[in-house]
Amino acid sequence: MMFLSSVTILCSAVKSQDHCNMNYYCNKAMLAERVEMLILEEPVDMMISSLRQQAMFCIMEMSNVKPKFQPLQRMELIQSGIFSFFSLPPNMETDTNREIISLYSQTVRALDEMLQGLMTETENPSMLVLIEIVEIIMPWILSDKIFEKIRALSTLSRQLRFISRFPVLRHLEKFNIGGNLMGVLGLFCMSSHYEVSTRASEALHYCFKFFVNQRQSVLKSEEERRRLLKNLQKVFQADWTTSLHYMVLFFKTFLNPDERTAIFTLCVKAMTTGSKYSTWAPVEMLEMIINEPLPELSKVPELVETIHSNLNHIKDSSAIQAIEKMLQELVQKYPDEVILMLFTIQDNLQDRELWKILAASSRSYAMILSHLLKRLKSLSFQDPKESMQSVEINSVLASRALNELLLQSSSKLEVETLYPWLYMALLSLISFLVFEGGSRILDKQLGVPQWMNPVSCTIESLKTLVCSAGYEYQVSFMQKHRTWELLVEPEGYLEGISRIARSLTIRSCWHIRPIVSLILNILRGNEVGSFVTALAVFVELLRNTEVAIMADEGIIELLINRIQKDEPVTQQLVLKAVGNFGIHKETTKFLRMLHPYVLNCCYSMNSSVVTEAFLALRCIIYSLSWTDSVILLIEISCTLRPFFDDESEELRYNSIDMFGALLAKVKQRFLMVHFRHQVHCSLVPLMFHLQDESAGVAHASRDGLCHSAKILVIPRFKSVCTNKDMFSIGRVLLEEQKDKIPWFLIQSLSYFRSHQARIRQAAVWLTSQIIQLKTLENEEELQDISSALKRLENDSDPAVACLATQTIYLLKVKRIRRRPFRYLVDLVFCRCKGKKVNC
Repeated sequence: MMFLSSVTILCSAVKSQDHCNMNYYCNKAMLAERVEMLILEEPVDMMISSLRQQAMFCIMEMSNVKPKFQPLQRMELIQSGIFSFFSLPPNMETDTNREIISLYSQTVRALDEMLQGLMTETENPSMLVLIEIVEIIMPWILSDKIFEKIRALSTLSRQLRFISRFPVLRHLEKFNIGGNLMGVLGLFCMSSHYEVSTRASEALHYCFKFFVNQRQSVLKSEEERRRLLKNLQKVFQADWTTSLHYMVLFFKTFLNPDERTAIFTLCVKAMTTGSKYSTWAPVEMLEMIINEPLPELSKVPELVETIHSNLNHIKDSSAIQAIEKMLQELVQKYPDEVILMLFTIQDNLQDRELWKILAASSRSYAMILSHLLKRLKSLSFQDPKESMQSVEINSVLASRALNELLLQSSSKLEVETLYPWLYMALLSLISFLVFEGGSRILDKQLGVPQWMNPVSCTIESLKTLVCSAGYEYQVSFMQKHRTWELLVEPEGYLEGISRIARSLTIRSCWHIRPIVSLILNILRGNEVGSFVTALAVFVELLRNTEVAIMADEGIIELLINRIQKDEPVTQQLVLKAVGNFGIHKETTKFLRMLHPYVLNCCYSMNSSVVTEAFLALRCIIYSLSWTDSVILLIEISCTLRPFFDDESEELRYNSIDMFGALLAKVKQRFLMVHFRHQVHCSLVPLMFHLQDESAGVAHASRDGLCHSAKILVIPRFKSVCTNKDMFSIGRVLLEEQKDKIPWFLIQSLSYFRSHQARIRQAAVWLTSQIIQLKTLENEEELQDISSALKRLENDSDPAVACLATQTIYLLKVKRIRRRPFRYLVDLVFCRCKGKKVNC
């Protein structure tokens, strides 16, 4: 005791000095160690002297002089004082021995003053020291012994009351245990033990006062702060429901995101089996908090992980319901963070339990679907590190999340409501990955795990979505027709999309109309989505009359704008749409608007575009009626004729066959001159193609000749066209159309360069026939014919070369007969002398 008195006297003397530093006289740390040893040497099972409290008072005095205690020594002093007091036997405050009661009360006061002295150390209280005190007291609060719990709560209450009086505190910005502190006190407010509940309520009251005074900036005015403090004073030591009511208020207003998250984490752990808390207390607290709109939180992924790791240890049904509700609230507030954490749990532990919880609530289910739809439309890809920083999932992860969610709950009203948008968003994502090269971007940015194939993942989500909406037969249809295999290849992608669209029409899919409406909005630019994919689906669905009649002039104008751009893919799709418009009577009116652009596409440099243009043109021709404009007939015939001689057998056949079909539409014999001229111009090409190496082309040419003869009113020519060979037809043509012989000769000469030997032979033959019938007066004309024939003398085909040679001699004779008599005499004279004369 004399030692402690000496230390106290020394502290008083040092304080009276201008420079109050104890180390000038004696080592303060060493003195504190000796005093601490005295505290620890006191028995914990009895209280027989005032040495314990005197040592604590001594530590308090030492804290008022410099130098300050080192953090480690300060913590040891706090720990020693708390242990020495809290370990005392129970019921000492109610002992029958007044001396013991007095000693106990003095020890309580001494411990409080020691702790407060260590917090202040000649300055305003330090929040770092308060954190140390709370961390040391907390295990005692969680003790199974009620008397230890009561002492810990009482001591904590007094320390909180102490700091709540100070307007300014040191290291306030480092005070990071506010959430845990408030949560623990709030839970013990609901303790079934009256003394524990009372002491916890007192401590919580001072905790509230501390937050009001130190974080008053969140309040609107000083008047509001005073009113709140006054209301708190009124409900001092209130029942637990009132305390929880204020806890919810302070949770939203005064706590920061980290502290709010700490309370949630505490509640989850408090619900587990073996927890030091009563199960119903955290349930009540959690339910009251989440019944209000959820404020901002932090470390959401860690909170989700905590929920997952503790879920199997929670057995109470009400606790499980509270946890599930909290998770559903979290996913509505922080969908990306929660989903990313669920992926991590699933990939590491193969556990989908939390997905089931999210799918169990209709409200959260609908919200997640809407959020995933938004992410799917964004077509965004980010590096995983960037993704965690920005906390935003990319499109592929959104498709994977959609698949996981749908697997847990299918055939819901929410799925049916959002089905068209989700359906088209997944198709657009597949288009981006496969058709537009998005996979290459994804490979560079690594936005998804390496083991996961983005395309396969998205296709799997599409399958699950279709099944969830009740269209399993569509999946079977697409599986049977190898649709999924086509979708993963850029070359087969459009065909795969067409088959997907076809699957919508095999039965009465009631979503088809909203899907088409969405597609039309995508095409108009009013909705986000892949234009090519939307157009491909729309084109295929146009085979259905109900879909076709949904098109209007605005859509036709849009198609016209797209077909004029040099984009072969969209040009082909628009041309297919034209063909499908021709299927229905209700949409043939659009063909008149589209046909000029179809004709332009016939001259495209892309062979696939030309093929589709011809198919569309065929539909236009078959849908034409005689009442349509003759100008349209002329335009189509002018477009078709150059393709009669194309190297492609398909183009030759299609052009000649369509020309015949066009002529078959003509019912009136006497037409305007321009159209009759087009028919006349086609006679020789059609006749030559009777010799075409393709039997189909030859057959189509014969039909075309018959229709031409009918229109031109040449009965004899028509009769031979039906069953005679080309040579018979040619003779009759020259006899019946003598006034057109010069034009026939010009056409004949142009076929000398045909790539087919039989057609070149037919051209030479017709030329020879014309030479015999026509009077050739023009020397230039004779020279052109002669030059053209001489080029064929060395033709690769012997029949053509022989016939050309014969025709050249025939031409020589023709030229000789038209010379004067004197020229013939000279010719004979020259021949006799063996001279060569240029004929």
